[in-house]
This record gives sequence, C-alpha cells and structure tokens, in this order.
Amino acid sequence: MTCRFNSRLSYKIVGSLVLVYILISVILGIVFSMVVENTMLVSEKQKANLLLQTIEKPLQIMLYLKFYDQISEKVSPVVSVPDVAELLIRDSSEKVLYFYSKHKQPGSSVHKAVSITHSIKEPTTRRVIGSVTLRYSDLAYHDTRGSIYKMLYSIGILMVVLFFMAAWWVRYLLSPLTIIARKVQYYQPGDIMELEENGSIEIEQIVMAFNTMQKVTNLYLKKMEEMNASLEIAVNEKTLELDNQYYIDNLTGLPNRYRLQEKLMKGDITALAIVNIDDFKEVNDFFGIAMGDEMLVELGACLNEVSSPCYRLGGDEFALAFYGLFDQTELEHRLTVLIKLLDEKAYIIKGQSLNIRVTIGVTVGSEKALTRADIALHHAKHNKNQIAFYHQVDGGEARYHSNLMMAAHIRKALFDHRIICHYQPIVNIKTGRIDKYETLVRMLDEENNIVPPMDFLPISKKTKLYPQISLAVIHQACALFATRSEEFSVNLSDSDIRNPHTVSEIIKAIKDTGTGPRIVFEILESEGIENYDEVTQFISTVKALGAKIAIDDFGTGYSNFENILKLSVDYIKIDGSLVREISSNTRHRIIVETIIDFSQKIGAKTIAEFVTDENTYNIIKELGVDYSQGYFTGKPIPLT
Repeated sequence: MTCRFNSRLSYKIVGSLVLVYILISVILGIVFSMVVENTMLVSEKQKANLLLQTIEKPLQIMLYLKFYDQISEKVSPVVSVPDVAELLIRDSSEKVLYFYSKHKQPGSSVHKAVSITHSIKEPTTRRVIGSVTLRYSDLAYHDTRGSIYKMLYSIGILMVVLFFMAAWWVRYLLSPLTIIARKVQYYQPGDIMELEENGSIEIEQIVMAFNTMQKVTNLYLKKMEEMNASLEIAVNEKTLELDNQYYIDNLTGLPNRYRLQEKLMKGDITALAIVNIDDFKEVNDFFGIAMGDEMLVELGACLNEVSSPCYRLGGDEFALAFYGLFDQTELEHRLTVLIKLLDEKAYIIKGQSLNIRVTIGVTVGSEKALTRADIALHHAKHNKNQIAFYHQVDGGEARYHSNLMMAAHIRKALFDHRIICHYQPIVNIKTGRIDKYETLVRMLDEENNIVPPMDFLPISKKTKLYPQISLAVIHQACALFATRSEEFSVNLSDSDIRNPHTVSEIIKAIKDTGTGPRIVFEILESEGIENYDEVTQFISTVKALGAKIAIDDFGTGYSNFENILKLSVDYIKIDGSLVREISSNTRHRIIVETIIDFSQKIGAKTIAEFVTDENTYNIIKELGVDYSQGYFTGKPIPLT
C-alpha cells in the first residue's frame, strides 16, 4: 500500500536527512560501543592476568607446603591495588583458604568487574591443588566509557540543531515554489498568467515550462473549439440521417410504423385504416420479390397521393391516418372510393397487366388504434369483406388479449417444462396387443391442470412457438421409449419439416437415444404433402436411420394417391371422420375399403382412428384394418 503525506517539501527533505542521520548514528554508536567495550575489557583482563601472575608462584609453594597462614602475606601486594574488588583462594576440595573483598558479600560490586580464575598445580606432578579467583574493576575504565557516551550525546544534540536550521534554510530556498503554487492554484485553460523568475535555474525551468504549457493549451483549446463546431454540424447531420432511417421506410420512402406510433401517442389522429394487399404472396412467388417490391412502391405512392398521410407498416400493409372529425358514413365512402380506384388501377409487370385487391380494417379514435384496426382487418378477411370497422367486431379485442395471454402462458410453460406428453395405445387387431403409442402433446397450467391442445396449438403456430413445442415432444418421447420396446409415433407439421434447426434436432435426438428403428413420424396429408421435395428429402434422411413414416388423416379432402406412392409410407392412418360413421354411412365404408385396398397393394399398414365402440372395432376388423386407435382400445395417458 502506498502512503502519501501532505506536508512541505522542505520538511520532507530535512526529515529524510534526519531519518538517515538517526539510522547511521544508531548503527555507528552500537558498533563503536561494542568495539570500545571489547577493547577495554581485553585490556582489563590483561591487567588482571598480570596481577595473578605476580602471586601465582608464591601461592603454588604455600598450598603445596600447606602454609595457609602465610597466604595473606603473600597476596598483600595484590589486594592493596585499588582496582582489585575480590580475591578468593580455595584448595582442591573447594574449601576457602583466603577471601578478600572490598564489599561485605562476595560477587557484589558497584562497577562491572572482570572475573578471572587460575588453577594452582603441584610443581612436580602438575596435579591441581587449588584455585585463585580475582575480580578486577578498573574505575578509570568506567569513567572513560561515560565520557565517550557524553561526547556522543553532545554531538547528536548538535546535529539535531543543525538539521532544524537546515530545514529552515531549505524552506527558504523552496519558497518560490510556494508562490508559484498559490498563483496557479486556480488556473484554468484559456487564462493568461505570467510567472516571475527569481534567478534560480530550477525555478526558471518550472516557470518557462508553465508559460509554454499555457501557450500550447490555448492553441489546443482553439483547435478543440473549431473541432467541436465541425463535430456538432456532423452530429446534427448524422442525427437527421438516423432519424430518417428510423422513421422512414427504406423501400417506399414513406413514414414507417414508428412514426405512426409517435403520431398516435400525440392523440391528433381521429381515425386509422390499415390497408392489406390480398394474396400478395402469390405475386412474390409468381413474379419474384423484385417485382413485388416495385408494386409496393407504386401502391404506396398512390395511397399517399390519394389519401395522405400514408404509412408503411411492413410487408404488404399500409396505414392511412385521418385527422379531424369523421362519421362512419363519410369515412366508409372515402375508403370505398379508394378501393374502387385501386381496383381500376393496372400494374404492368413483365409486360403483363395486373390488378390488385385490398382489404381495409378501420378504427375511429387514437386509443389502441393499431391493435383495433388490425382486429378489424382480420375480421374483414375472415368474413371476406373489403372493409370492416372495429365496432362491428364482436369481442375482437377480448379475443386479441386472450390470444396474447395464451401466448405468454405457452412461453412460460415451455420455460417451466410444463409441456408434457400423453400416449394413446395403438392395438394390433390380429393379436389384441398394444404394439405402438401415439405421442400427444398437452400443456399444464400453473395449477397443473391440463390445457387441451386445441386451446394452445393454434396460438403457438401463429406466435412462432410451435417449433419449440415440437422439439419438447420429440425429446420427451425419445427419452421415454429409449428404455421401452414399443414403436411410438410423433406428429410433424409442414413447418417442422421445412425448419432446418428442427430437423437437425430430431435427427440428433433419435441418434442419441437409439430410437431410430422404433419411431414413426406422422405427416398430415392436408398440410405436409403439398411440398413434396422437402418432405421426400426428410423421409429419406430419417428412413436411413430406421424410422417409419405414416400419413395422418388420410381420406379427407382430395387424396392424391399418385403422390402418396412417391413417399414410400409405412402406415396410412384413416381419418376419424370416416371411421366414426362407418357403420351408418355407406359412402364412408366404401372410402375406407378403397384406402385399405390401396394400402395393401403398396405394402403399407392401416390404422383406424377414433374407434370409440365395439361395433366400430368389429367392422374395421372385418374390413382388414391392421391397427385400431381410439377410446375403445385406450385413452391417452402418461407413461413412465
């Protein structure tokens, strides 16, 4: 962590010097003290050794001859020395033969003393016959050490005084910096400020640098002001360009949905009409997208000219906004004239004259205008009218909100894994055993109540949630039957087959679970068989993995037997509307007999749907149907 101290530079400089001085002084003092101490102690030991050497020989003779009473006389020259603190003589058994001390207790001394012990040996055998201990304390040594320390203390105090004087002097030398700091404290770019030089080279360099900085800064500010002015112009131009891109339709140059919503929020619009081109997809498919775009541009220009302002909502839809008060009769008359004008207008595409028809939904008022006009438009299309007003639609907004809520429930159910599968048995009529199951999707609400498929599947297809439901069903069914032996079927729509991601996930699921040889894909005859190329490619891909194909609801509408032959199907499921009335409707029985005969000839098995009673079961058995499916043989149930 870095610490910053806000103080004067002079204090920092002198403080740093003081710190360095203290550290050096402490280190030198310790070293000096140790050297002097050791040197003087060595000198003291040498003096003590010399004293002992003067009495060592006489003591050797006294102890050897055991003339103990003469010891005091022999050591008197030593004990008479002022620096001798103690003298102790013992025999070989540690018995004290002689003791001298300047103090009452042995070993006590005012001054630190050097203690030296010599062993006394026999002259001939060199056997230890005693010892002499001398404690020596030189008063001059202590006085000398005290003087040295006093000198060091005096030098330290003198240096502190000198350092304080140096601090004052450094502060004086740095005072021009303080003056400069006070002047530039409130400096702002663009100000003109001249600083004075005081003769110091360093201060002059700082002043010159600051003056140069002022000139460069002022020059930079002028350039920045010029750049800001240019940038402001460019930003305004770009803002206008982005505003046009956001609010203007790129194809027709008309205001778009966002601009219309902005106008609606202001509340100035009193009526709104949505104009939709009938069967515009066919124009794109037949003449191409480029020609379709050309028609949209011409129609937009025509609408804007006849009934301005006109807005492009997207795709094949335009909106006409009306200002001022209009009653329904007047508004309907104006729109009828517009429709007639458009009906009479011919568009020349690739040398061909083409007329278009439009459908219009109208609402009066700006509140929820887009939603209500759209509801009116759908009502007009459903009833095959060219104009419909919102107030003519019974419960239209309620259904709209109901559909929105159901879409939200479906999304949450997918997120919460409340899309589940039930499985209806398919019974082999010859053996009476359940050989297969059809996978049927169900949705649970937040209270775990079952929501019927007819309540949520149509909404899921319109809100693009159907592919997610299909994948949820595929994954659940494959995971379940990975551990079972029966065949199982899954319904696929035309949109599933045309969705590369869905097809990829289906293939991955059956490979991962090893259910390829036991899965059956049911394709609606009325829905999926219209696009034979994509269906044929899909069938080839899954059959290579062992899967089988069934045609669902066969027999309704126009059944193209020739195209069925191209698909190499394994099962044909006879539509329940034929099976339900087979006992009472001769025509239905004939159709069922024809389907059975056709299936046998192409090698496909037949499955009768909606078998609800024993009589129906016996009839289809008599006719030669292979499998029965319906409440008579088993209701849809969960499997584990």
